[in-house]
Amino acid sequence: SAPSIIPTPRTQDMSVGDDEPTRSQFLSEGGDGYTWEQDYDRSWENLVNEEGGIAQAVENAARRAKRLRKEQQRQQKDTRAIRRGMHRHMFLVVDLSKAMALTEVDLKPNRLAVTLNVVESFIREYFDQNPLSQLGIIVTRNSRAEKLTELSGNPSRHVAALRAAAAGEGEPSLQNALELARATLTHVPRYGSREVIVVFAALTTCDPGDIYTTIAGLKKDTIRASVVGLAAELRVCRALSEQTSGTFGVALSEEHFKYDAESSHFRDFIIHLPSRELMENHIQPPPTPAKMEASLVAMGFPSQLGAQVYAMCVCHKQLRYGGYTCPRCSSKFCELPTDCRVCGLTLVSSPHLARSYHHLFPVPNFEEIEANMTPDQPQCYACLASGASLSSLLFACPRCHKHFCFECDTYIHESLHVCPGCENQGASGT
Repeated sequence: SAPSIIPTPRTQDMSVGDDEPTRSQFLSEGGDGYTWEQDYDRSWENLVNEEGGIAQAVENAARRAKRLRKEQQRQQKDTRAIRRGMHRHMFLVVDLSKAMALTEVDLKPNRLAVTLNVVESFIREYFDQNPLSQLGIIVTRNSRAEKLTELSGNPSRHVAALRAAAAGEGEPSLQNALELARATLTHVPRYGSREVIVVFAALTTCDPGDIYTTIAGLKKDTIRASVVGLAAELRVCRALSEQTSGTFGVALSEEHFKYDAESSHFRDFIIHLPSRELMENHIQPPPTPAKMEASLVAMGFPSQLGAQVYAMCVCHKQLRYGGYTCPRCSSKFCELPTDCRVCGLTLVSSPHLARSYHHLFPVPNFEEIEANMTPDQPQCYACLASGASLSSLLFACPRCHKHFCFECDTYIHESLHVCPGCENQGASGT
């Protein structure tokens, strides 16, 4: 048998050579233990949050990032006084196929949950900025298309119907959805814009015929179709948007889905991505085609009934309290704006017209200036902030040359849509 090798045990009193480390070399300076047994030096706990310190630096960095994003949005936003349609008719096509229910790494927890949140936010903002417009929802699944809601101006009804029908199953049919939207939009008045926005997640479409024939029909009926892709770029979606003068984009993440960009030429979309909202770029009305003729539209301002009045409404065909009566035929409706189903008169209120007016004459982009470059004490014309409460950046209106802080500049362009300095000068006659 092979001889076994038995290692010689080391004795406890082995001598330490000169080149081997000793125990004293690992002891801490105080001699109360080894160096690796000491507590960590938590230097970040010794920071003092003084005025103008780290808290102020973090706040300034967050404000700077927000300002840069808003400025990029504003530079890409079309502020020219061009002809736009105030009365819009839009169908929102949502893909509810099995591709929406995939729990992949692109959108968490899944594409369907993210899409519902983004679409709900879009619907409410759409009606807030376009009170005279109407919107309907079409879903596609199981190789079919279903119209969830008709064209109306009630955002709560659209959101509730979409939430109730949210279930990803089967394959989508892009052609059936477009044909269903086209069948309704061809009957709307010519003075209103006709639009279709498709939120598409699948990589295939199960169609009964040639979809390019449907695309040609949309172009003939002046229906503008835009596509928001969630998976990848499809040739048929790009052809649909290009031939109907729409837009096309692919969401790369949840933030990209909601905060993305529209490019004038989407062939460069994947290469450079501006910082505008992918869904929210459809909130502003698109330019009206040059061949569309202007026409006068008869509108009625209905009177509101008291809460104690109990009458039959035309919209729901039920007895309800309150509502509005048509000034021409005295028919009762529950909500505004709408079209009278008896006489065909468009029923609106004066605030609806006022809120739709700002799209035709938008507020110009303010010019960025340094606060220390102003000859006098810098002060915001809107909120009257000055001194230490004012940021280092100011924005000047190119028309009235009044100065505004960053918060007021954002509020004016996103909510107010009116420059206080220009309005004050116009009211005073100067």
